Amino acid sequence: MSRKMKQIMLAVILMVMMCAVSPARKVSAEVLNSPQQIVWGQSYSGELEDAQNTYEYTFTMKKSGTFSLAIATEEIGKTHTGLNYIKVSDMYDNEIYTASVSEGNGSYKAELLAGDYKLSLCAGFYTGCKFTFTASYKASGETRSEAWLSQNDEKTMAFTYKAGTTYKGQFAFNETTDIYKMKMTKNQYMNIQINSKIKEMNVVIENTNGDIHYIQTGVTPGTRKYTFFLPKGTYYITMTKGWPYSVDPNYAGMYTFKTTFTDVPKTTVSKVKNLSSGKLKVTWKCKSKATGYQIQIATDKKFKKNKKVYDAPFKNYNNCTFWDLKKGKTYYVRVRSYVKAGFREKKCYSAWGKYKTVKIKK
Repeated sequence: MSRKMKQIMLAVILMVMMCAVSPARKVSAEVLNSPQQIVWGQSYSGELEDAQNTYEYTFTMKKSGTFSLAIATEEIGKTHTGLNYIKVSDMYDNEIYTASVSEGNGSYKAELLAGDYKLSLCAGFYTGCKFTFTASYKASGETRSEAWLSQNDEKTMAFTYKAGTTYKGQFAFNETTDIYKMKMTKNQYMNIQINSKIKEMNVVIENTNGDIHYIQTGVTPGTRKYTFFLPKGTYYITMTKGWPYSVDPNYAGMYTFKTTFTDVPKTTVSKVKNLSSGKLKVTWKCKSKATGYQIQIATDKKFKKNKKVYDAPFKNYNNCTFWDLKKGKTYYVRVRSYVKAGFREKKCYSAWGKYKTVKIKK
């Protein structure tokens, strides 16, 4: 065999090997229309009959809200009449919502953040139809509208919440978390009321150091009320969807929450008595929301001279006894309640109650 023939045979063998190992080209769906920008309330029509065929449309949600689609299908002689699925995705092709469409009339809804989106209508094997649809949009009325490119899903992006106000929020299909930043100007009980139509939510309250002060899981639809104590400071209120939010549209929808505040309950001395030599018994009024009490006595109104302090660590304690007091001296007595807050159990005190006086005669 000549040298030239050997070269030709080698070239043929190499070409065959390259063809054998080359990956098969992926067949992409054929878009049958130039993607149109949807005008709300306008009718759009088309015909799908091949598994690789798709119609695409774009739409813009100026504010967060509900995207609604009303669609009618007609038979064209395929085994199954309808669409294999409709799909809503963001402009990066991240899938947000899908649904199959059967013969006849149907309506579909998706809770979405503000932004630009794409709607795809896709055929399937043995499935096809003529279709006509109209789309509509309703703003959610969130206190502050979210966009999918600027969500309050991180602490650095948290929305400011003014304590004591009502806030309206939305969980869209393309989000899982809402975070709000709130400032407490003094130690108080916070009462939060949540009204929701969402299947399940969770709430976490933590300070800027990451210390968690309150967790409430499994918040179900309806009106729910919770009370917990927060020391003075800045906090993040984190709302999250329950599980399995990624596949169940019932975990999307509207919620509102509002807060009210109650001071640490103030208490007062109810009775002081010189029992025996140098002994003084103090009795005060218990408070149901207190964790404990602090009692002070001194020989001056400013509680600087000969001061003694007693800590009663339980809310049901209502008396204590001081020893070794000087006969003939007049003592001033006062009490205040406190609440232990957070996992560090920081004591947060109420204002002092009105003092009483007693003279040690024994």
